Amino acid sequence: NVILAGITFSAVPGQMLAVIGPSASGKSTLVHALVGLWPTFGGSILLDGARLDQWHPEDLGGHVGYLPQSVELFAGTVRQNIARFRDDATDEAVIEAAKQAHAHELILALPRGYETELGTFGSYLSGGQRQRIALARALFGNPPLVVLDEPNSNLDRTGDEALSNAIDGMRKRGQTIILVSHRVQAISKADLLLVIERGQQRAYG
Repeated sequence: NVILAGITFSAVPGQMLAVIGPSASGKSTLVHALVGLWPTFGGSILLDGARLDQWHPEDLGGHVGYLPQSVELFAGTVRQNIARFRDDATDEAVIEAAKQAHAHELILALPRGYETELGTFGSYLSGGQRQRIALARALFGNPPLVVLDEPNSNLDRTGDEALSNAIDGMRKRGQTIILVSHRVQAISKADLLLVIERGQQRAYG
C-alpha cells in the first residue's frame, strides 16, 4: 500500500516548514523519506538540486540533522553521542553544537560533563535531557537541513524555551528546518505549513 501520495512542497535556507496532521496521517513516514531512511517508490526528494539517491550516504549524513521522535542515545560519552562517534570531531565543534541546542549548561551539570558515560540508551537521563542532547547531535556540523520529529514531546517549560531559542538560531544561520509537532508553540514560528491527512496533502502555504 502507498502510505503517502501527492505530496509537493519546498523550503529554502532560513525557512521553517511545520508539518501537521492527525495521528497516523503519514507525518513520520514523510520524515523518514526526507532524511533518506526510507526510499521513495515514486517522485523525488531534492537537496540542493540533487536527488537523495545521488548523494553518497556518508556525505548526506553531514548535510542533514535529524532528531527522531524516539530518541536513542548510544553507549559512550555525551561527547561521542553529539559528535556522532566521529573520531575527527573537535571539542570546539561538539561544544558549539551543544550551545546551539542550548544544552551546554545541562551537560556541564552531569557527573562528568561531556565525558559522562551514558550507558545503554542513556537510561538514567530524563526524556527531556535525552531529547536536548539528541538535538545537539542533530545540529553537529551545522547541517543545511534540520529535520525535527516531535522535538518537544518530552520537554518541560525550560526545554521548550531552549528549543524555541535553538530554532531562532538555526534560522539566523540560514538552516532549513522541517518540524513535525502537535504543539502550537513550536508551529507558531513556522513560515510554511504542510497539512497531511490520511497520506494526502490537504493544504500547503
